[in-house]
Amino acid sequence: MLKYNIPMKFRFFSILSVLIISLTIGASLADAQSPVVEGEVILNPDSATTSAEGTPAASLASPSAAVVEKVREKKDQDITDPGGKQKSKLAQFLDDNPPEPLSWNNFMQHGIRYAVSNGVGANTIVLILLFPLIASLIAASRHIIGLRGFGIYTPAVLSVALVSTGLFEGVIIFGAIATTAVIANHFIRNLKLSYLPRTGLLLSIISLGIFGVLVLSPALNVVSLLTVNIFPILILVLLSENFLDAQSKTKQSDAIALTAETLGLAFISGLILQWEAMQKFVLLEPELFAIGIMSLNIIIGKFVGLRISERLRFHSIIEEEE
Repeated sequence: MLKYNIPMKFRFFSILSVLIISLTIGASLADAQSPVVEGEVILNPDSATTSAEGTPAASLASPSAAVVEKVREKKDQDITDPGGKQKSKLAQFLDDNPPEPLSWNNFMQHGIRYAVSNGVGANTIVLILLFPLIASLIAASRHIIGLRGFGIYTPAVLSVALVSTGLFEGVIIFGAIATTAVIANHFIRNLKLSYLPRTGLLLSIISLGIFGVLVLSPALNVVSLLTVNIFPILILVLLSENFLDAQSKTKQSDAIALTAETLGLAFISGLILQWEAMQKFVLLEPELFAIGIMSLNIIIGKFVGLRISERLRFHSIIEEEE
């Protein structure tokens, strides 16, 4: 009997491909089973006319209208979209909670309301104010817990990209990007090209892979992928470049671990960015929030003990010394 020795990285990305397909099918089923939108008219099939059933325009209009409605819902829930309902929702929240007269402890509250009244998006202000919290939490996870990831900037920016694309949709897109990048890099390596031309060719193949995902998304009824912007995709491509760079410098398992930790940190950070209570707190108490973030970083910087991961790794040695 013949035995084939399949490389470890192809086994991993085969499993990853199966997970991507499963998530895509799950998202498709969730879209198919979505509840009725408020204001949507439900037609009784018995009361429909025969002429309407035979009209080609009528058969095409219903799916198109449903897709447009779902796309609109997705954009309205996106806090990074300057034209969505989240902007007006947060602006209305500011109007419902006016600040006290200008003082030393509420000057940021007045500044926020002045900016919003002159056209600056309330959702943009929320993201700017929450970004230091995300960076601080990532710093704490590295300095205290021991998670590595690709620095602080990459997972922090990636969290905003995942919020823009949708958390699960962003993971699907990155899975497709990483799978395409690894497979393409395996074949491009045999061409023995210089670094810059090889990177350009690799990005071209990754772009074609993203194109394939976007083309297949309507066929699989994954409507949420139709609203993806170009800039979050570019950030995801940047992460794939970091993954390939780590793969060339370290072992395959270490590169996968770094990428998984970065995605995990970005996913948790994205949940915090979407937390409505945190958004409202930042708008109501920006001064207290800023002081708390700076104090948190000072406390983290003063920590000089063993990280949690190091305690778990050297647990037996620590017990022997004690």
